[in-house]
Amino acid sequence: MAQHDPALIDFEASCLPEYGQSYPIEVAVARIDGESRSWLIKPPPRWQTWDWSEEAESLHGISRAMLACDGLPPAQVFAEMVAFVGTCEVYSDADLDGFWLEVLCEELDEKLPFPIRFLGEWMAARGLTREQVDAALEEARRRLPKAHHAREDAKRLALVVRLLIEEQPA
Repeated sequence: MAQHDPALIDFEASCLPEYGQSYPIEVAVARIDGESRSWLIKPPPRWQTWDWSEEAESLHGISRAMLACDGLPPAQVFAEMVAFVGTCEVYSDADLDGFWLEVLCEELDEKLPFPIRFLGEWMAARGLTREQVDAALEEARRRLPKAHHAREDAKRLALVVRLLIEEQPA
């Protein structure tokens, strides 16, 4: 993996911010080399009084019981995530991923470990056309159709980037 290769990040949350005070419950990072990791986040006591959406749970399939049983402490998730990202530049397709990274860092009294850039900026900087992006998205959705699961969403975005890189002349 080359230094500063893109990595894609995706969070799932207790609810969307417009529905209440939300917190991250899962984070996944996928690198374009095909490696990916995901972590369930055990809510610290302070978050347990925050909002939870049944609608969000039905989308991502993560319950409070799963987090209590299988979730990892936020500090462990943070440390492992930062180590996995390494020197990659981190991208996302949604501003909310940056918001939930901030919530996680705030809980741990940590500085943001890396900026999360908007994936569209990466595409625009390479002069990619809408047709190229749409074709890569369609192929990635065909190969990885499962949605609203952090690891699958991050892997799909990483595949889009890899397909676009492979398409460009060296």
